[in-house]
Amino acid sequence: MGFDTVVAAIMVSAIIITVAYTFLAGSTTIAEYSVESYKEAVQIAVKKLKSDMTILSVSYNDSTQQILAFFKNSGEEKYPDFTGFDCIVYGNSESGRRIAIYLNSTSYNIISELINPGIFDPQEVAEVRSTLTQPLENGTYVLLLCTPNAVCDSYEFTIP
Repeated sequence: MGFDTVVAAIMVSAIIITVAYTFLAGSTTIAEYSVESYKEAVQIAVKKLKSDMTILSVSYNDSTQQILAFFKNSGEEKYPDFTGFDCIVYGNSESGRRIAIYLNSTSYNIISELINPGIFDPQEVAEVRSTLTQPLENGTYVLLLCTPNAVCDSYEFTIP
């Protein structure tokens, strides 16, 4: 074996070691990202399991075109504000017209504050008010209220 053969063998060994290291480092990074993604998915699932909400009552005032609903945080999750809450009204009028309205102009207010002022804690009751741009016709409707964790509750009400 000549000197050039020894140098070539050393270079080939170095290249093989570099490729092996790159492969192992990439595999480790992929594994770390997978574990972090899994942890995040588990945390979201646990938040959903801890979240629950119950709509207690819904009323509609035809003269002011306002919907008023009371709901209770019956889960274990605390909500520092109501920015992620969604409120939707859908249903059928007596004339057969289908209606679906996403309530944009809603105001939330905590009614029975137990602890932590300004935070919607478990077992507290809040209200949601929304003024509609046009009156609801007589019929049967459903109010769908969803938390930021995509946990929803619905309540059916009738306008005579």
